[in-house]
Amino acid sequence: MFPEETPMNRLLLSVVACVLLAPRALADDVIQLNVGRAEHVTTEWPVKGAALTDPAVADVQVLTPTLVSVAGKAPGVTDLLLWGEDTQQRTLRVEVIQDVATLEADLATLCPGSELSVTGRGASILVTGRIARAEQAQVMHDYFEGRKITWVDGTSVAGGVQVSVQVRLAEVSRTGLRALGVNILKSGDSFFGGSVPGSATGGPIQPISIGALAGDTALGNTPFSFTSTLAVSPGVTLFAGFPKADLEYFLQALRENEYLRILAEPNLVAMSGEEARFLAGGEFPIPVVQGGGTSGGTSVTIEYKEFGISLRFKPIVLGDGAIRLRVFSEVSDLSDIGAVEIQGFQVPGIVTRNAETTVELHSGQTFALAGLLSQKSGGRASGIPLLGDLPILGPLFRSTRYTDSETELVLLCTTSVVEPLSATEIPRLPGEDYVVPSDWELFYGGKLEGESEQPPAGPAADWMVKAGLAGLVGPGGWAQHGQPAAASHARPEEMPGDTTPVQPEAPKSEGATSP
Repeated sequence: MFPEETPMNRLLLSVVACVLLAPRALADDVIQLNVGRAEHVTTEWPVKGAALTDPAVADVQVLTPTLVSVAGKAPGVTDLLLWGEDTQQRTLRVEVIQDVATLEADLATLCPGSELSVTGRGASILVTGRIARAEQAQVMHDYFEGRKITWVDGTSVAGGVQVSVQVRLAEVSRTGLRALGVNILKSGDSFFGGSVPGSATGGPIQPISIGALAGDTALGNTPFSFTSTLAVSPGVTLFAGFPKADLEYFLQALRENEYLRILAEPNLVAMSGEEARFLAGGEFPIPVVQGGGTSGGTSVTIEYKEFGISLRFKPIVLGDGAIRLRVFSEVSDLSDIGAVEIQGFQVPGIVTRNAETTVELHSGQTFALAGLLSQKSGGRASGIPLLGDLPILGPLFRSTRYTDSETELVLLCTTSVVEPLSATEIPRLPGEDYVVPSDWELFYGGKLEGESEQPPAGPAADWMVKAGLAGLVGPGGWAQHGQPAAASHARPEEMPGDTTPVQPEAPKSEGATSP
């Protein structure tokens, strides 16, 4: 069945027919709106009704018979239909876009220093330009996601892509030691005794072991003997004995100064955002004792630990000339201090200086990552009560040791944004100038390196300096693209050793000047 024909149905059919059969709207019949903004449309005839093909994009309201308001709701495109009492009709195209000016202002606030441009038409927008700092990309992403805006990221982070890091570790350590101690041994026909005050390690300067031998009777006269060889201890600096007086003394009188200087300069280049690692040193074995399981025995496995100069860092170029650097640097040496012995294997200790931190600095700047200034003073006095306090003879019954040490350490880091070198800019490599010595230089002169080739000297060298060619190596010439090579202007007296006759110059044209 067909619906009942009414005046309203006839009007709606007429409007739909006009929309389907009407030509495309002209440029002046296009309304561009920002989301959340409104535009007014005026007509020359009273408006009876208005409708939108997509109400989700915009909203329309008839304010007066000749004034219509259109408000943008969401990005998109729709058509606005207007009709009047006497079958007047008008169609307008409505385009609702994001507020580009507001978005650019918000991005300028959120991403200072960046050069961003926002363009858009329809439901999505495009963001292009350069971001000053890498973390601003995440800020921009969170901003658009929070506002639920469909966008395309066409930005890039400004700045270089390769970073060179130079770490310099300098350490100076000074240690001063003063020690004085005396151990005395006296024996006779019916008496023996001694004075053995301790050293810095807690034991006597000269260990002396005297007692009864195992198995001797405890009755009668006990035959005391040396139970071990009386060898001179390494801590003794001066000793003497008097056989007729049955007296022997051991003296430790020492003044010692130590100086240590360490300078390490590891350099490394890495891409922005990538981690790089450098090690100049080696690995030493560490035995690890493990249980044998059900058999009850044990086994020894070997693990390796690195030592030497190590550098590990991760740079991030922020674009405004700044570099965020996470760096770990370590200098370690094998040492007998802290060494242990496991089943006959001696495992050395490690003296380590390391630093791990995150800093931000500009290209070419230097930052002090770590520093140490340490001063230590210590003394120890070991003596026999009463005897060690005597005014003159007291030093014979006591041992004194005093230590004073100073350590200065600084760790510097320099970063630079770098580019690869061309083939002509490569510096000379270490050992590249080495010359194998001749038999005469090796056996007669005792030289392990021969004489290197010398640059030209004499008149030829003077002429090259005068002509500005002192830095050239090997043959060369100059010519401009698309033009024949120019004739040489050198004179025979200016080129030593050149006997080629000079061709006569062509006559100069009028007005020409000499070069």
